[in-house]
Amino acid sequence: MESSEIAISARNLTKQFGNLLAVDDISFEISTGEIVGLLGPNGAGKTTTIRMLTGVFEPDGKSKIHIFNLDLRKNLKKCKTFFGVVPETSNVFSALTLWQNLTLAGKIYGLTSKMIKKRGSSLLKQFELENKKNSKARTLSKGLKQRLNLCLALLHDPPVLILDEPTSGLDPISTITMRNQIIQMKERGKTILITTHDMLEAQNLCDRVLIMNKGKIIADANPNMLRKNFKQKSVISFQTPQDLILEQKQILNRHFELKELKKKYYQFRSDDPLEDITKLHNLLKSLNITIVDFQVHDISLEEIFIDLITKTGIKDKKEV
Repeated sequence: MESSEIAISARNLTKQFGNLLAVDDISFEISTGEIVGLLGPNGAGKTTTIRMLTGVFEPDGKSKIHIFNLDLRKNLKKCKTFFGVVPETSNVFSALTLWQNLTLAGKIYGLTSKMIKKRGSSLLKQFELENKKNSKARTLSKGLKQRLNLCLALLHDPPVLILDEPTSGLDPISTITMRNQIIQMKERGKTILITTHDMLEAQNLCDRVLIMNKGKIIADANPNMLRKNFKQKSVISFQTPQDLILEQKQILNRHFELKELKKKYYQFRSDDPLEDITKLHNLLKSLNITIVDFQVHDISLEEIFIDLITKTGIKDKKEV
């Protein structure tokens, strides 16, 4: 396979099931070596999008998908070899040993016995599963099964990985291990597409996020740039010794949209934290109000996600 700057290109991607327009004319590109997060509520169209990208679903109409410059429709068998997919629910054969699972996957991909032995042994070592080689897959914890899923997905050395909720249900140690492995795979040049409901995970791992809702892409940006460019960048909170009286609230509300919290805490959003902190300090001083506690909180990707989804409307329906 020749190197290419663009690993995945989707143009006017559309998929309709009866009266349900699951994916509504979306376009995007993913560059080689990128980690891209595909985010959205249930029913946003994430699963359908991935199934079209990997050739499971046939897209509608004039949809175009290119994988490393190859037209997916015209080169389906070849393009499928470019992907390694790790589903949210483990697809390992529980009654088989780890090595038997790897051998079976290798044969499906057309690898020789020599290649299976070399790649399989290397992956088991990489993911610290060597001592479990002859154990039945059903004896593994969920975290170890996820590692085995990664071994199976990487066995044929695909350039693109699709990870569906890779840390869902894992304990904290397994979650950290999985995230470190994802970073290491990026360092080895893999292109990675992740679906996740964990906004902190997306914020820390992804070079870009595509946020979907109702079949549309409503945001496409680097998580930090998305936060930086969001119109309400920071949240300022402060606590007073006593509850503010109505007159004090009215004065503060002339300058800030004050929100009253519990335990004498008050909060407002700020486009310019430095300027607003100075203004707040001067106002409180003029009102003879002291501050017991004070915090500045940068807006998170989760808050942006909720704001964007709320603006475009959420539909409660089964994920498509």
